Amino acid sequence: MTKKINNDQNKKTSDKKIPDSTGSKHKNKLIAIGVIAAIVVGVAYYLHQSDNTVDVNFQAVDGIPCETQEYTTYHVHAHLDVFVNGQHITVPQYIGIMDNTCLYWLHTHTPDGIMHIESPQQTDFSLSQFLDVWKKTSTGAPPDGEPIIFVNGQEVSTNLNSTKLNAHDEIAIVYGSTPPNIPSFYQFPEGL
Repeated sequence: MTKKINNDQNKKTSDKKIPDSTGSKHKNKLIAIGVIAAIVVGVAYYLHQSDNTVDVNFQAVDGIPCETQEYTTYHVHAHLDVFVNGQHITVPQYIGIMDNTCLYWLHTHTPDGIMHIESPQQTDFSLSQFLDVWKKTSTGAPPDGEPIIFVNGQEVSTNLNSTKLNAHDEIAIVYGSTPPNIPSFYQFPEGL
């Protein structure tokens, strides 16, 4: 009878599952969590990079980057007329817009002199910055040097660096002889 009890005990012992000392189920859960976390981080990084707007192919101009989106946070317009030796010079379209891949916070869409000022935060931009973007991204920029500057028809004592681009300002810059009529107002299209 002793033998039978021992066999029964052995049978009971062998029927019991021995705990897995390696914790493979626990390890598998950790691996799955790690893989999911890596996927989430990878997707977040990709979305951040694709949504992060800086285009590394085009250098910043005066601290203004070329970005892949337009901003509405700070979005105003001013108008620019340029005169060289009494002659009106056209402000070209697409100043600051690079190959339809990115645009600078200061740019034009049309050849009518409307400057678009669009940035992720309200910032004072200067006429000098706009002219520098023009020189780096388009043709027909005015000559170097300090022009006579008119804002809303009034001559100002500021220079290019200190003339701020404010919403709906009519700015005229004159290189050489002053024309008989300096614009004092620009009728912006509705919605601008």
